[in-house]
Amino acid sequence: MGTLTARGAEVEQEKRRLTGLADCHLHFEGSLPPDVVEALARRAGDALGEPGTLSARRASVRDSAAFLALFADVCRLFRSPGDYAAAAARLSRTLAADGVAYAEIYVSPEICQRIGVDPEAALEAVDAGFASAAADGCDCRILLDTVRHWGPEAAGRVLDLHERRPRNRVVGFGMGGEEGAFPAAAFAGCYARARSVGLKTSVHAGEWLGPDSLRDALDALRPDRIDHGIAAAQDPHLLERLAEEVVPLFVAPTGNVATGAVTSFSAHPLPRLLEAGVAVALSADDPLLFSTSTAGEYAAAAAMGLDDDALLAMARRSWRGAFGLSPAERERGAKGVRWEEVES
Repeated sequence: MGTLTARGAEVEQEKRRLTGLADCHLHFEGSLPPDVVEALARRAGDALGEPGTLSARRASVRDSAAFLALFADVCRLFRSPGDYAAAAARLSRTLAADGVAYAEIYVSPEICQRIGVDPEAALEAVDAGFASAAADGCDCRILLDTVRHWGPEAAGRVLDLHERRPRNRVVGFGMGGEEGAFPAAAFAGCYARARSVGLKTSVHAGEWLGPDSLRDALDALRPDRIDHGIAAAQDPHLLERLAEEVVPLFVAPTGNVATGAVTSFSAHPLPRLLEAGVAVALSADDPLLFSTSTAGEYAAAAAMGLDDDALLAMARRSWRGAFGLSPAERERGAKGVRWEEVES
């Protein structure tokens, strides 16, 4: 995973960490505590429940294919809506313990459908699990996720589900999956439809493919923000556009290195993006699979040479890019980010 790991960066900052954070780019199954995944795996008789197997699989992720394969294996461990509810409550409390006060988390109804769990019941269960942990957990909102390599018809079914029963905790619609599977234009109608029913929009683009992928997503989908977008650093004109249009990029350095999108932390374009005036925020993406955390991403950024002012600016930008908050709530959250001493 390159010359620097997120854990190594955390060691350099072990005396303090940023708290009161917002993370608006997390994926439900990829963000769960390892012990939750191992318990699900043991019940299912899956190898991921055997001692050391999950850790070994995480360490073996070197490219997008290995990452997507592990993500799929975790998804297949769920058996019922109750599994989703319990996992959601644990995730909320785990994020809070890690210093995250607010999160927007991708949930994919089509994944639920394909593993044999009713997608509407699963979504309701995730919503209920987040609600049950509201008093002592992180304030978690839901981003409806469509998987790009399953095509625009799958995206339409996700929006059908939302239109049948809108939920207050659902605040956005976005797309992950294999970045080159379908052209962005194939989903233009879905993104227009999402906006028409009051959802903000995001899209994964410019991570594993080059600047053209990101440019196509901006032109065809008109997203409110971009997940990753690091390929912009290869194109001065695209950098200028992102800065002028103030399109937030929610960047996940550890995941970028783990999947081979970037060769090492020292080669990561994060400093270049910031120098160009792009509105960058940090996110952990799939912290379970990349052995990181939201706070760990800030530690990794610090190890790249970014100073406290840059870290605080990115942390505040995460709040300001949130879909599910009023302007006053976003500003209040941004002002609440702070350094906390870590007990030894």
